[in-house]
Amino acid sequence: MDLKLLLSLAVSITFCSCSSVGVHSLQTNRVAVREAPSRIWVERFSAPLSAFQLGERPASEKRVLRDAIVTNLARSTSGQLNTHAANSSVLGASSTSSPGSWIVRGQIQRVDQGSRALRAGIGLGAGRTEMRTSVTVFKVTAAGLVPLLRFNTTGSSGLEPGVALGIATGGVGTVLSAASAGGTLLMGSLPGVNTDIDRTSYEIAAVLSLYLQDRGLLGRSRIPIQPKMKGELPTTVNLSRAIPAPLRTQ
Repeated sequence: MDLKLLLSLAVSITFCSCSSVGVHSLQTNRVAVREAPSRIWVERFSAPLSAFQLGERPASEKRVLRDAIVTNLARSTSGQLNTHAANSSVLGASSTSSPGSWIVRGQIQRVDQGSRALRAGIGLGAGRTEMRTSVTVFKVTAAGLVPLLRFNTTGSSGLEPGVALGIATGGVGTVLSAASAGGTLLMGSLPGVNTDIDRTSYEIAAVLSLYLQDRGLLGRSRIPIQPKMKGELPTTVNLSRAIPAPLRTQ
């Protein structure tokens, strides 16, 4: 077997079994879907501030971080959908979802930044982050929205060994003020959460990719993938599930 494939498989099994995002509680409604969506619109997920465990930060900074997390999740999900499912855009205030398109709508139920010090110093699960979401996918019709899929995602980052074990994982970031950073730079203080966003968006896209594959509706220009179900090893080997976003080259 190719050495690169062996390494990919080993990394995927090691990291994904304990430190990744998984899909669960998947429900598929019995709706006749005979055409691929003209576009998949991704709404910004609802996100109550109480769902965010972001350490001892000022409330104003937490609100900035929440908005940045919500925005990054929407953008990342749209990008993954473009690659693996269908044309996709983030639904903005001036956007119009016409019949034939789909809408991804969700809620962030929990974001926990964990302990950056433990992740950096020890790793291997110590101080791991956590992200949970609930997602519903709708088909837009002239009569209104028709639900197609409902599912949840749950996952974490932080299994990688820390610097105390000889490998630097990017587990420590510099906390910047909300006033000077606006949110983009503030996200640099949450490398583990950034990875959770990346993996969550990948799994959301994987659910829709498989849904279209099962119905023979996935376009040839899309790369087919399958979701990793919670508690199971992934059925496809992909480094996007294993390598943290700050270290990834793709």
